[in-house]
Amino acid sequence: MQWDNIYLAGLGVHLPPPVAAADAVARGEYDAEEYEANGITSVLVEPELSAPEMAVAAGRDALEHSAVNVADVRIVFHSSLWYQGVDMWPAASYVARYTVGDAVTAFDLQQQCNAAVGALDLAASRLAFEGGGAALLTTGDRFCLPGVDRWRTERGLPYGDGGTAAVLSTDSGFARLLSTRTVSDNGLEQVLRGPRFHDAAQPGPLDISSRIAHHFEHHGGMRANTVRLADAVRSAISGALADAKTELADLGGVVIPAAGRAKLDWQLSQLVGVEEHQTTWPFARTHGHLGAGDQFAGLRHLIAGGVVGAGDRVLIVGGGAGLTCTCAVVEILGPLPERTEREWPR
Repeated sequence: MQWDNIYLAGLGVHLPPPVAAADAVARGEYDAEEYEANGITSVLVEPELSAPEMAVAAGRDALEHSAVNVADVRIVFHSSLWYQGVDMWPAASYVARYTVGDAVTAFDLQQQCNAAVGALDLAASRLAFEGGGAALLTTGDRFCLPGVDRWRTERGLPYGDGGTAAVLSTDSGFARLLSTRTVSDNGLEQVLRGPRFHDAAQPGPLDISSRIAHHFEHHGGMRANTVRLADAVRSAISGALADAKTELADLGGVVIPAAGRAKLDWQLSQLVGVEEHQTTWPFARTHGHLGAGDQFAGLRHLIAGGVVGAGDRVLIVGGGAGLTCTCAVVEILGPLPERTEREWPR
């Protein structure tokens, strides 16, 4: 989808302190071979705040670093990968209440790691349909025991905690949203489903790797499934670039999902011509996989670090179990906005 007059007006984060991967190895928490293979040097660990509280902090940060009037926010999309601190409870409503207010429409998005980039697509559609306004998109995840062992739940993918946010506006911003493209292959939902359904959440830390191994053993093997995944990723990338009238060679930077070294190399193989230093890998290897938050935090890192600037075009790549893959192309118009004081709902 090609977009006109849709802008990124603000980006915000709540990023807790890092914990060194080498220290986790020394404590026996992280496998030494995984450490050497992944190249992840640290992940972020939040000791206290829940996932929705981090999302609120990030949402406020994004609004403070924008020129958007909170009264113009028409919708809030909150994305997450893991537990939000309370059973059977709409985290999006909490995030909306403490960032924008009681009356704004809010929805939780659950399409795993692709949810936030998918939210760009959904929010742009909503704002274009309504003919104006703004949208707040947030993410928040805290990966802790007993539910998740951040170092071992999934091979090649150490998890980091954090909240991230973006503000879309039809008025103005520091970047222009040129296009989005979402591609799905629902036949791959069973990759993470495992062998059976359950009556309730299962005790103990998740073991995503065993679910994936079960799928490969019983449903076509790794090669066949990887081909389907690659087809979806390439289709989303090529579609977003085509709608933005942009070539890979024209890109100043690429925001990629955070992953270990092996998965990074696979991602780069789908982005022929893009160099590692143009991506968010330097950010990812010190922060870990932030659930649905890799892309908003990664884009902010590229701009704040001077990797991209005014006139550059950036490809944002999202992908999540299901399978859905959403890609977006943005054109940077200027620096990130300066912070402005705001008063927040209590």
